[in-house]
Amino acid sequence: MTTERDQNDTQRRRFGRAAVVAVIGLLALAGVHPQPALASNPSQAADAARARNVVPGTDGIIAVRPGGKVFATVSHGAVKQWNTATGRKAGPTLAAKTGPIHSIGFSADGKLLAVAGDREVSLWNTATGQRSGPPLSGNVGPVHSVTFSPTGQLVATAGDDGTVRLWDSVTGSLVRTMTGHVGAATSVVFSPDGAHLATAGADDTVRLWQTATGEPIGVPLAASPGPVYAMSFSIDASLLATSDGSNVVRLWDAATGRPAGEPLTASTGPVYALTFNPAGTLLATSSGGDNTVQLWNTATRQPAAAPLTGHTGPVRAMRFSPGGRLLATGSDDGTVRLWNAATGSPEGAPLTGHIGPVWALRITPDGKRLITVGKDEKVRLWRLPAKKPTLRG
Repeated sequence: MTTERDQNDTQRRRFGRAAVVAVIGLLALAGVHPQPALASNPSQAADAARARNVVPGTDGIIAVRPGGKVFATVSHGAVKQWNTATGRKAGPTLAAKTGPIHSIGFSADGKLLAVAGDREVSLWNTATGQRSGPPLSGNVGPVHSVTFSPTGQLVATAGDDGTVRLWDSVTGSLVRTMTGHVGAATSVVFSPDGAHLATAGADDTVRLWQTATGEPIGVPLAASPGPVYAMSFSIDASLLATSDGSNVVRLWDAATGRPAGEPLTASTGPVYALTFNPAGTLLATSSGGDNTVQLWNTATRQPAAAPLTGHTGPVRAMRFSPGGRLLATGSDDGTVRLWNAATGSPEGAPLTGHIGPVWALRITPDGKRLITVGKDEKVRLWRLPAKKPTLRG
């Protein structure tokens, strides 16, 4: 299943190269290095995290299969599947195409992969490498974003023609078309409960929709001063957070489309990335002006800790670990940093290796692997530090 966690990085950096998707390029496998066992104390954990596999890539698009054991990358019109633990090929190559691929996403059970190209989306069986059903066609121009609903029954697409479309994933039939964006619809994401859709467009607006009816929820969410960089639903699907070219993060009631309290103001500069923790109690936001990250208490709308400092370039990607203990951040300075989400303190030394900006990152559902994507067209696989075991008498 592809959710907002992936979609913020999957629009080929259209959606602000920020907390954005799902995703990066692919390749001839090279440079696979063995990884040591996970350490159980902080000093060894930092060294363990540094050991990685490297997968060269080209297109900046990656998606992680539910379960986290396999991820997919895109290169020159083909999608390849890789073992997250070893970096070796895992399964058949999918979707060999003559045209570009703009977005990919796994179904909730991992059996299907949706591939968005120019004018259509194709569904592929991840086990056999064969097409599953007819192409989802009808768009005029490229399809910039594709995602499965949480149940896997629907596929949502956002197109260059400004339409947002819902498709039956089994029959391939068009369920409904939603219109409203002026210009391209650049990103689409389901709420965690599947009841709502949020879309971003080239018209610098975010729109909310009822999945069941296709009806818009309220008016377009505040035209912003510049492009929409990131959007994220809270885990309980009650809130939608959005960021744009200002230093403001806006929170919206997902059921009504109305503002949910006062905006959150970052230090300076655009907010390129944001994400909720799994419990929905914290919201992490980046500040493009001073290269910091701020943790916010979602109940009080107040900072939960002092700003997280250390990056020397804007943070464009961030993700909480599944348990919420760690926050991973990727920056234009080429580093990835790990933070204790409860205290805001660093966890070990920065992870280095990318040459140039880090544009996207993922943490696997088991919390054991971090996948990072850089402008250097490399995918790097990292072992995450293990939490120090609790001793019981």
